[in-house]
Amino acid sequence: MQMSWKIIPFKHVSIKKWLKEIKQKRKEEHRLQKAEIHAAVSVAGVAAALAAIAAENSKHDDTITTKDSAVASAATLVAAQCAKVAEAMGAKREQLSSVIGSAMNGTSASEILTLAAAAATSQKGAATLKARSGYKNKLNGSAAVLPLDDINESDFDFEKSKSILAKGTDLYIETADGRYLFRSVAAILNGEAKVILKIKNPNVLNAFTRTKESIVLDLHTELYKDSEVGETETCHLLVLTTNKGMIKLDMVADYQCYKTWSTTINHMLMLSTSFTRYELQFYKN
Repeated sequence: MQMSWKIIPFKHVSIKKWLKEIKQKRKEEHRLQKAEIHAAVSVAGVAAALAAIAAENSKHDDTITTKDSAVASAATLVAAQCAKVAEAMGAKREQLSSVIGSAMNGTSASEILTLAAAAATSQKGAATLKARSGYKNKLNGSAAVLPLDDINESDFDFEKSKSILAKGTDLYIETADGRYLFRSVAAILNGEAKVILKIKNPNVLNAFTRTKESIVLDLHTELYKDSEVGETETCHLLVLTTNKGMIKLDMVADYQCYKTWSTTINHMLMLSTSFTRYELQFYKN
């Protein structure tokens, strides 16, 4: 019997490009798995903290009822099941032990709120990343690049838009090392005529969150389709080239937010290359 080897997939695609796409797909799958594991571990931590509180109350309350005992037992069962699910998804026992141990030792109201907020953010991040990597249909089979010159700037108020970016917006971002995070993002044009991108954790309970800064060198836009926001909606990724690598701001289907950020940063970059440090101070004044 004669075997027929078909090389149809390579008819219009080079082997090098095909291998690159396979590598990128595996990278995205690995990133999604890590995000889902992190979310599962975070939920297990919350469950463990609640179980610890329920158990502690049942020990020190002389008026403990059958209902209270049942709640404590149920909380312990849920916590154990959450840990098993996280381990089944690929979480290491050392990682689980560390997170659960830390959660059980921090049972104050503020610590529980912090744990719950972190778990919710992790779950939303994993869900959004899954939607982007598993269900999005990129235009023409690849990310379509939108030229910023096509944006209508006739009604553009630079001063107003600049203040909006300086104040910051909560967005999902994709970092240079491939992590997908929910962050508070701001951008300014500093006194040295450099466009500075500022990124920090939006967790309001942490007043000492460090802001990470980078210098924006260039930008372009990628378009994608996301099934969660509707087949007719086009989502925007604002891709910023910085001195610390490429950072993608996910505007999802919020065109107004995308337009404000893309037009303002593009204008800032034009000023950055057109003005010297001496000239910029007069422009800003």
